[in-house]
Amino acid sequence: MTGQSQPKVAILGMSEAGRGWATLVSGAGWQVTIYDPDAAQLQGGGEEIATRKRHSLGSGVPPIMDDNHNQPPGEPRLGRSLLDAVNTADWIIDATTSDLPHRQRLLEQVESVSRMAAIVTCSAAGLSPTDLCARLRRPARLLVAYALDPVEQIPAIEVVPGPLTDPVCLDTVRNWLRRLGRIPVVLRKEIPGNAISRITVAVWRECIRLVLDGVLEVRDVDALISSGLAARWAAAGPFQTAYLEAGATAQLSTVLRSVETRWDGDNGLHIPPAEHAHLIRMIQRAYEGEGDVLRGARDERLAELKRIVGY
Repeated sequence: MTGQSQPKVAILGMSEAGRGWATLVSGAGWQVTIYDPDAAQLQGGGEEIATRKRHSLGSGVPPIMDDNHNQPPGEPRLGRSLLDAVNTADWIIDATTSDLPHRQRLLEQVESVSRMAAIVTCSAAGLSPTDLCARLRRPARLLVAYALDPVEQIPAIEVVPGPLTDPVCLDTVRNWLRRLGRIPVVLRKEIPGNAISRITVAVWRECIRLVLDGVLEVRDVDALISSGLAARWAAAGPFQTAYLEAGATAQLSTVLRSVETRWDGDNGLHIPPAEHAHLIRMIQRAYEGEGDVLRGARDERLAELKRIVGY
């Protein structure tokens, strides 16, 4: 393989996600080839990627440097065909938007023309590696690596290995993502919908219901999320927020129980006592003894968000 630190990358599909991945990877100076069977999409993607890289630098996102602190131009090459795009790639990113059967066929085609050592990741919201690799002879080299849009601006990446995924491939992808300045978050097992989609749907469900029930206007919901809950969780995630809100370990149980009983009539969140106690132990294990440091970091992030967003 062409070095673990700087692989040759092929990105398939000039969707929003594909253009974001290409912006991120080429912005790091890595050798990248982009491909889309739609020639207009491919040409437009190449032009937009250049614009997005300039915008990223202008918005204060620092360029990613290599070990020698050099950043080559890294302009993406336009692939003439699927074979031309993937035949020398170490890392192939499927960023197409087709449904599962079409993706399965595409991945089968990719496997037939790519290198034996190539690793394939799918930027697929909610799709499992087991389903995606159903037609592959080498399923050990495929996993999901899903990023929220815009990919180059949001650092957390959901990484989903399947039961057949080679652990070495998982470690390699995590290393590549970290070198791109990303935060890979690995699911310990496959679940329907994976993680980001499940969390998103849960929040969306309540937002939609509040509007349709006449409780809030659309703009009001957006304000509560963007200038309220999203800002709070951007500074510290939900469990860290609960830990900091509790102030002391003894109060953590009370904080969590208040979430369960916040309003009458909700039957969706009732945690059995044994699971409740287990959850508290896991939160304590994650953050115990770091309260002052975490609180200071949270407050700094909130102040920076206020300065940038202006709320």
